[in-house]
Amino acid sequence: MKKIERPLDLNSIESHRREDCVHYRQCLEEASALLWPSFSCKDCKLFFLKKAEPVRYERAASPLAWDC
Repeated sequence: MKKIERPLDLNSIESHRREDCVHYRQCLEEASALLWPSFSCKDCKLFFLKKAEPVRYERAASPLAWDC
């Protein structure tokens, strides 16, 4: 993570941030706590892609379904 001295333009946020990194939330909280105007993940050596979590579906039946 690298401190940027000015807020990022909305059009350039996507090119600077790596929201798919496992560390992104921690970096966001740290930059916020340090009152940084903005930050960039562009050249961060700690980038690590989050694993996709499997989607789990639970089937639930209404009690009325059993009254038939």
